Amino acid sequence: MDQYTPFLSLDLEFNQPSRRLIQVGVTLGSRMQSEEEWVVRQWLLDPQEPLAPEIVALTGITEAELASHAVPWEQMARELAELLTQHKPFINPVTWGGGDSEALRTGLRERSIEFPFFGRRWVDVKTCHTFLALTHGRNPSGGLRSVMQQYKLRFAGTPHRADHDAFNTLRLFFAMLDRQQSLDAMVMLAKGVEGWSGDTAGTIRTLAAALEPKLGK
Repeated sequence: MDQYTPFLSLDLEFNQPSRRLIQVGVTLGSRMQSEEEWVVRQWLLDPQEPLAPEIVALTGITEAELASHAVPWEQMARELAELLTQHKPFINPVTWGGGDSEALRTGLRERSIEFPFFGRRWVDVKTCHTFLALTHGRNPSGGLRSVMQQYKLRFAGTPHRADHDAFNTLRLFFAMLDRQQSLDAMVMLAKGVEGWSGDTAGTIRTLAAALEPKLGK
């Protein structure tokens, strides 16, 4: 696995309180691609019930939009499978929070739709953020948009739209990987300067000592 390996970011939106699925959003790309090269797709699904007013307000998805743009589950599964087959991303999807891939697979299984994709786990960017925040004694709370700000990223699009959330989750995931890789490289460089002399070695050791407790911050 290298920086050319594609990842698929997955996000779902649900009606409440039934938790019936109303939108599937994915973004597929690698760290070596520009964001403009990523594949972004979304599918609206009819929950077969009225949308809760708070869900309409949260997501912006309306009854009229569902009536005109919702697709059958079979179509969503087929088109998503085609993307996965074509791009062959890492087996576990990237998510903000856990359980979306399992919820999607459960919905497909209940409808007897074959979907032989995704592993039993997922890459939860929210849990990664929580771990790093707790490591450094910071408050781990925060939604996707606020956590992105800590990485100097501006949320692109509309929160709580599945395709936009998936796109931004992948942006944050790659930013976390890039920052960790850079910090790890600096620490490894500093640890390899034994035998160096003069101001250069001292400067690198000082910088490494400052960076090491902040890995991932």
